[in-house]
Amino acid sequence: MASKQEIRHQHLNRFGQARAGLEDEIDKVNEENSDRAEHSELLKYKAKYLQIDADGSGDLDAFELLAFLNGVGIKPKSGGSVWTEPKVKKEVIEKYGVGGAKTLRYAGFLRMVLGDEMGRVLRLKLKFESLAAEAAKPKVSEPKKLW
Repeated sequence: MASKQEIRHQHLNRFGQARAGLEDEIDKVNEENSDRAEHSELLKYKAKYLQIDADGSGDLDAFELLAFLNGVGIKPKSGGSVWTEPKVKKEVIEKYGVGGAKTLRYAGFLRMVLGDEMGRVLRLKLKFESLAAEAAKPKVSEPKKLW
């Protein structure tokens, strides 16, 4: 019988392998889209995708997308001030997903970000988010020499 520690190690090892596989998949998609955006921007989109993927599944479901889209303040095209699950499924997953999937993989997320008007707004919001994070960092200057 395996100990608790061995079971935990096996679980973490499988999670690490799955995460590495996901990152490899994302890197491949970024390589395929290197002509559409700068490398540094693609890395930001990768980081944002992994941040939005709350459960670490590698897929963005309607609830993860709903929280993200409402969080950045983008309004649905169909009207209203907030995203709902049906709106996310219809306006995002059906449009940017592949083959009737119920979730969005990184390639679909990238199509959304690099795509139409919603993509332009998302790119601006993500850019300003990173600029705000940079501005919020404390500025540390060298101490003055007294002698």
